[in-house]
Amino acid sequence: MRTRWSLLRRVRELPPVVADGLLAALLTAIALPMLFLPSPTFERLHTGFRDPGALAVLLTLCQTVPVAWRRRAPYAVLAATWAAATVHLALGFKPTFAEAAMVIAVYTVAAHRPRREAALAGILFGVGMVGYGLIAQAKYPAPFADSLQSWVLVFVQFAAAWFLGDLQKRRLAYMAKLEALNAQLAEEQELRSRFAVAEERGRIARELHDVVAHSVSVMVVQAGAARRTMATSPEQATTALGQIESTGRQALVELRRLLGLLRDGEGDPEKAAALAPQPSLEHLESLAASAREAGLAVEVSVEGDPRPLPAGVDLSAYRIVQEALTNSLKHAGRARADVRVRYGREALEVQVTDDGSGGPEAASGGAGLVVVAFGPDGELQVSNPPADGGHGLIGMRERVALFGGTLETGPRPGGGYRVAARLPLDNGHQ
Repeated sequence: MRTRWSLLRRVRELPPVVADGLLAALLTAIALPMLFLPSPTFERLHTGFRDPGALAVLLTLCQTVPVAWRRRAPYAVLAATWAAATVHLALGFKPTFAEAAMVIAVYTVAAHRPRREAALAGILFGVGMVGYGLIAQAKYPAPFADSLQSWVLVFVQFAAAWFLGDLQKRRLAYMAKLEALNAQLAEEQELRSRFAVAEERGRIARELHDVVAHSVSVMVVQAGAARRTMATSPEQATTALGQIESTGRQALVELRRLLGLLRDGEGDPEKAAALAPQPSLEHLESLAASAREAGLAVEVSVEGDPRPLPAGVDLSAYRIVQEALTNSLKHAGRARADVRVRYGREALEVQVTDDGSGGPEAASGGAGLVVVAFGPDGELQVSNPPADGGHGLIGMRERVALFGGTLETGPRPGGGYRVAARLPLDNGHQ
């Protein structure tokens, strides 16, 4: 069974010209031997068939060979097959399987031509088949009951071919409409994703702006203190100048990142109104407490020796944890979350895991998924979940990419969801 379906799939994947040529060859291979082989059924019902010769072979080929052009010239193929079959019958040659070419031609006209034109061609073909039947009745008389049965069977056969062709045409029209809708939805998703990235970059840029502005404010205060104590307390002034140098280096690093972000992004983010420092990992416990109050059991663990971090890294790590806990609250249901922060010599590692029922991708039905289906009334119904699981994962990726780090997100094997980020530490010496 599997081999047969595989063969059918390969045939459907053939180019139309090749497939139609093979169909014409198959009809010819079946019909030509029937001209010369004895047919007890036909000979018992009817007598007086002419002996086949070159003319019979030519008329048979005129019925089967045009099938190779059935999709390129359906009306001409229908007319040619009917004319050849009618002449074949009128000259008294034995009917063969070549008459199936007319059935294929009727199906093709209904499937590949506009409905009104196909209906008109079907009516004309029906009139032609009446003439074909009258010729058959005149040359090969039969009892009324047998003749009536033959007429009914012939017209039911061609009506079924026309109906199946029309059904295929409607299916192809729906498929074309689906492809157009999917292309449109994919374009809209791409635009939404780009807009989300630009929006998130603007938000990150505003936060980095605040970090740089706060660092400059600290430098101004320290410079003033150094100026006032230069004469009376040189050691204190030297310490203040060292702090100014360290703060200035970090501010330059953050400023370079900010400028790089703005060059890659679109638009100019607005200046922040306040110059207060942004949240950092020092506020991690308060963030966990807020999540607990919202109904999520959170455990926080810290590995390594906590130490001052570059302001941008500190802020981004906090935001990643914040977004991961927010996703757990939204999608995990009643769950438990573990937050682990590891201070390494070269990188800061942050991991947030939960044991809930799903993550952003599960909630959205899969990143980039477009669901298109037919409703009970035959109309198209389209559902278009947010791309990439929403803006949260986009924001995490942008923050990690800003520092040249890595981000891993996805369901855990035993259930739940995992977010793991690694942020390199340059300590201001970029």
